Amino acid sequence: MVSEKRPDIQEKFSERLGRLFIFMISHAGHLMARKSNRELTRLGFTLQIEQFPILFVIYFSDDYLLSQQEIANLLQKDKSGIQRSIRTLERDGYLRIVADDIDRRKNLIQLTPAGKLVVEKVIETAEVMDKQLTDQLSADELASFLKTLRKITTLLEG
Repeated sequence: MVSEKRPDIQEKFSERLGRLFIFMISHAGHLMARKSNRELTRLGFTLQIEQFPILFVIYFSDDYLLSQQEIANLLQKDKSGIQRSIRTLERDGYLRIVADDIDRRKNLIQLTPAGKLVVEKVIETAEVMDKQLTDQLSADELASFLKTLRKITTLLEG
């Protein structure tokens, strides 16, 4: 019987892709989302971090009710994906879908009191998690990182 030495896949994977900026940003985002989702579950929320952009856009629109299309446009997302998320958030009691008084074909979205509460709790939780990470960086490291991240964002948006 010949014993084959199994390659260390994780090591090769990390070595090669760990030098690629695009992979590292994506990987860091994935790890942050996973940690956030675990924390949300620990706090008793049935939400995933991926649903929050919708809730945040509605929350920060104050009393102005946004349509599903406006939400999709603001988040630069596909309308059908936004509709699925909105239905789930409505089912879970965080959103309410109301018909537009002027154009009955258009649905407007508003937060429920539970939706407002969860957004505020998530913002608090995100601030704590953010502080836990940023406290481990020097002021110069943090300033440099944020400056670089803003530049990359600008380059990718352009």
